[in-house]
Amino acid sequence: MRERMKKVAALLLAGVMVLGVTACGKTETAETTGTAQTESAAVQTEAATEAEAQESTGEGYQVAVLLPGPTGYFVATKKGIDEAAKENNVTVQYADAEWDASKQLSQAEDFITKKVDLIALCCVDSASAEKIVKSANEENIPIVAFTNGIGDNETGEYEGLVSYIGQNEVNTGKVTGELAKTLLGDKGGKAILIEGVPGTTPQINRKKGLEEALEGSNIEIVYNQTSNWEKEEALKIVEDIIQKGTEFDIVICQDDNSATGAGQALEEAGIKDKVFVTGLGGSIDGLQAVKDGKVDGTTYMSAVEEGKKAIEVGVKYLKGETVDPVTEIKQVEVIKDNVDTFEGEW
Repeated sequence: MRERMKKVAALLLAGVMVLGVTACGKTETAETTGTAQTESAAVQTEAATEAEAQESTGEGYQVAVLLPGPTGYFVATKKGIDEAAKENNVTVQYADAEWDASKQLSQAEDFITKKVDLIALCCVDSASAEKIVKSANEENIPIVAFTNGIGDNETGEYEGLVSYIGQNEVNTGKVTGELAKTLLGDKGGKAILIEGVPGTTPQINRKKGLEEALEGSNIEIVYNQTSNWEKEEALKIVEDIIQKGTEFDIVICQDDNSATGAGQALEEAGIKDKVFVTGLGGSIDGLQAVKDGKVDGTTYMSAVEEGKKAIEVGVKYLKGETVDPVTEIKQVEVIKDNVDTFEGEW
């Protein structure tokens, strides 16, 4: 955008210079003057054409999108980003850190050097993300964060960000707790909790939200273990629990991968009809598992919408409009009765 504007300005300046020469050249012949006037008109016409093209195409902002690593979820997120970019005449440049925080920091520094109009960051980890925000702020490059929050504020709000776009992980954890209460009823029961990667923001905050939702209920968490978001690990955890003879009424999982693994273990043991399983995320496999009865409930949030909002909020800010420090995308309950109203994206 900046280059085209420079070209338009140069063409207009050239037109003014030609007119100046024509006005001063009193000794020139009428033929020469006429030629100069023709050239001036041509230059001004070309400049006007350039300006009209600028306005009609709406050639706009350069936005750098930093992704933490390759997953199906981010394929869906990119779809939303690309849709919003097309609608807002934004040029997007992607960089995938492949789960390497130092690589993402280097990628961010490169885009800052290139003076992009906006950075949209989904961080590998919070510590490196804080450095990225600081560097962007120092160079006056606005930055939004999406999907993964930065800092300790569970809402995602962080000083230096234009806005955080994504879910509140504590609220997401609460949804899983409410889902468990819906399935077990007032009687409650004993629960197994299968968590994601220990120490990560989703694992910590989803557990916090779950515990808050279960407070005062008759549901007791009797055992918890991590599956690292992996189906096979969750399957093995539940198999071991069954072999130990542990009594439980529900398996609450922090992700759909783990839920499908838990459901498989219960089916293979012939006790799925006696134990509930819940997931989180609304993945294609997770929604199908609810339809098939392997999982009794999950949550849903659109990854496409999340990506789209990241660009829309950024463009809104660049246009001088006011944006909220947090743009929350909420998870909702999914059970067999309403599963057909949701479409998996990843």
